[in-house]
Amino acid sequence: MTTREDLRPCALCATDLRGGTAYLVDGVRLGRRRRGAARFTRLLICDPCYERGSPDPHMGRTRAASARRTKTAEWWGLAGRGPALPPQPCLAGCGLTVVRGAEALMRGVTCSAACRTSLTRTRNGGRGSGRPCGACGTPVTAGRADSAYCGAACRQQAYRRRRAADRASNPVPAPVPDNPVSTPVPDDLVPNPAPELLAALIPFVHGTTLGISQTLGKTLHRVHAAHLRGHDPAEHIAKLTFLNPDRIKIPDTDEGRRLRASLRALLPAQNPHPQP
Repeated sequence: MTTREDLRPCALCATDLRGGTAYLVDGVRLGRRRRGAARFTRLLICDPCYERGSPDPHMGRTRAASARRTKTAEWWGLAGRGPALPPQPCLAGCGLTVVRGAEALMRGVTCSAACRTSLTRTRNGGRGSGRPCGACGTPVTAGRADSAYCGAACRQQAYRRRRAADRASNPVPAPVPDNPVSTPVPDDLVPNPAPELLAALIPFVHGTTLGISQTLGKTLHRVHAAHLRGHDPAEHIAKLTFLNPDRIKIPDTDEGRRLRASLRALLPAQNPHPQP
């Protein structure tokens, strides 16, 4: 009885490749991880699929991509640069006859990554490297001749250790905000502009100096009244920070220039962005 593990299907048409000639080609598998995703790999396809998508033997022109593509895979050309080699059996002994390109850098003829790994283990007798495992320190006595770990669990453990060491040696800097805010200065180091304002507004609230705007005059009266009653005038002083001292109506006199300077002193203390 033929099991699923005994089958070697074609990557395009799913025909069993055993008993025929398989072509090792470079290509991608489509839609394996997410919609539209493609992952480069080497595919095994059957003789009819290769003949349908191979270049025209008489004119040498490349056929349309639709002849080399299905819903699950697409191939581009034979694996390995150079002309096609004659059909040769897979060196791992899986029973397939494989055709690939004549490239000197490719070691022998194998049909898949699994067969290449199996061939390496067979040449070494599956005895491993004999070196201590990079994670647990136990000698590696199984697998390939260049095995550095005794199993997948140790390989994953060593990877996590490397990641933790990288994070410890190269900590990720804190993200810089798009609009960085300056560090607030302690209150005891910031000069209080309120006493100067309370002194500068006296000529205007007592009626000895005129010529200021109605909005500014009403606010100054509220600040002065709150101060005389022993209340905190901060609420009314905060309203003054929304006025532009360079554009508001203030007479160009000594008292007016002093009042304008006291209004400017309010801006960096309470509102660095006044409205015009």
